[in-house]
Amino acid sequence: MLIVALLSALLLVALMGCLYFYTLNKRISKACNVHEHQTAKLSIENKGLHSEIEGLHSFINRLQNELTHSNSLLTQEIREQVKTQEELIASTRRADEADLLKSNFLANMSHEIRTPMNGILGFAQLLREEDIDDEKRDRYIDIIYHNGTMLVNLIDDIMDISKIEAGQLAINKANCNLDDLMFELYTFFNEVKFKQEKEHISIRLVDFNEDEVNIVQTDGHRLRQIMSNLLSNALKFTEKGTVEFGYQNNLDQNQIKFYVRDSGIGIPKDKRDIIFDQFRQVHEGSTRKYGGTGIGLFISKHIVGLLGGSIWVESEINVGSTFYFTIPYQHKGLLANNVTLYQSSSKKYDWSNKVILVAEDVELNYKLISSALIGTNASIMWARNGEEAVEMCEKNPSINLVLMDIQMPKMDGYDATKAIKRSKPSMPIIAQTAYAMPNDNIKCMEVGCSDYIAKPLNTNILLEKIEKHML
Repeated sequence: MLIVALLSALLLVALMGCLYFYTLNKRISKACNVHEHQTAKLSIENKGLHSEIEGLHSFINRLQNELTHSNSLLTQEIREQVKTQEELIASTRRADEADLLKSNFLANMSHEIRTPMNGILGFAQLLREEDIDDEKRDRYIDIIYHNGTMLVNLIDDIMDISKIEAGQLAINKANCNLDDLMFELYTFFNEVKFKQEKEHISIRLVDFNEDEVNIVQTDGHRLRQIMSNLLSNALKFTEKGTVEFGYQNNLDQNQIKFYVRDSGIGIPKDKRDIIFDQFRQVHEGSTRKYGGTGIGLFISKHIVGLLGGSIWVESEINVGSTFYFTIPYQHKGLLANNVTLYQSSSKKYDWSNKVILVAEDVELNYKLISSALIGTNASIMWARNGEEAVEMCEKNPSINLVLMDIQMPKMDGYDATKAIKRSKPSMPIIAQTAYAMPNDNIKCMEVGCSDYIAKPLNTNILLEKIEKHML
């Protein structure tokens, strides 16, 4: 009986254990199901969050790109504004400098005119005195003549400046005996030094070409003008020592080199680049020690350029200066009595079978351009306004290049250039304008011009530009 009771108790315990484990298993299974569901839900949420993060990254990248682009545009705009401001400052500085140079020039010109006039009028009044002797009278007349010569030279320089600005300074070439010219200058300036009370200064003429009589085909008047300007400056700025000048035939380089050397005050390094500019001098203002108008070297440089040469200076403070300039020649020949003939040269242009259209409403300007082109063998056509220029380009396929004035009636040069470029995009067009403002060249290029030249025209530069762009 006890055994049966014991077995029954064990069976009951076993059943209760099975029931417990069954209930525990169901709870575990349910918990697993809940975990799997939550894991799946979390995975979906993670995927959504990852997608949102990727979208946020993409948005940030786009925003960064837009900010970079905006920053680039802003930087470029700032640079352009800075450049415009710098150009404005530079333009203002040039205008102020030009105004100062103009004021200095007018003051110098007044001084340079009144000084010889004072001598002329003053000594002319002294001549009216009855008690002066013949020696004084001759000296007074000599002073009046010397001051009159100074005044005439000054007027000639002013006229030459006007011709240069109008592009009408002419060169008339003929045979010129260089030895005779050098001796004339030597004699003349030996007289000048006494009148300037500089008789203690030695003027030397050096002959590098012994036993030769040299004749060059050039403009002797202009050559004398260059040498006179250089010698006058040398004598003016030299207080003691020597003024030396001469020339040398450089056969290897086919050129004749002239020089004027002095033992004067010298030229500072920062002034050597400006002394050939118009109205510029080493010493400027009312406190300057030496006289002059500041146009002699500018005129000399221009004449040397027209003669086909170059001019430069070497100088040292308190030691002296040496000015050099050259004249090229093509060939040489021997004449009678050991006379050497040098044929001066300038660059030749041969535009045979080429047609150039000149768009210019002012007849005088057209005649100047056509005169500059007369030796090039080019055919010249004339359009009196922008509309004519466009029409002639459309009707004449033989035109190789256009010289386009900017300010013209009916249609200006800008619109005419754009119209021509629409039908003939490869047509070379060189703009010419009297405005010559800082941004004019940019505007000309923007409408399609190939090049740009400011008035007054430098004919040598004009021919070089035509050669560069001629089809």
